[in-house]
Amino acid sequence: MIFKKDIIDKIEIDFGTNSIEAGKMLESAILETGYLQTERIIRCIIFLSKGNLTQLDKYINAAVFDPRDVMFWAEYENHNNFEKTKRLRDFNNIFEKSEINIKD
Repeated sequence: MIFKKDIIDKIEIDFGTNSIEAGKMLESAILETGYLQTERIIRCIIFLSKGNLTQLDKYINAAVFDPRDVMFWAEYENHNNFEKTKRLRDFNNIFEKSEINIKD
């Protein structure tokens, strides 16, 4: 899979010297599990990983099990209180435009 520019840039910024390894981990997971091949899921995994390869592996595995989990964790706050759950991000958009303006 060829990643979009915002995804490549975010991997390089967040993972630094480990960016090549992070890219390989993502590509391998996508090849093994085709339904991970969406930019939204990939952005969510990268966002949650915060530049840590161990966390990247954790969130890749979580997405393989159920990609809705990583989308929920990355895009919403108050995960433990569904009455107060609020969407903050939309990773269908590039990283720079993923923040959502939500009125209370």
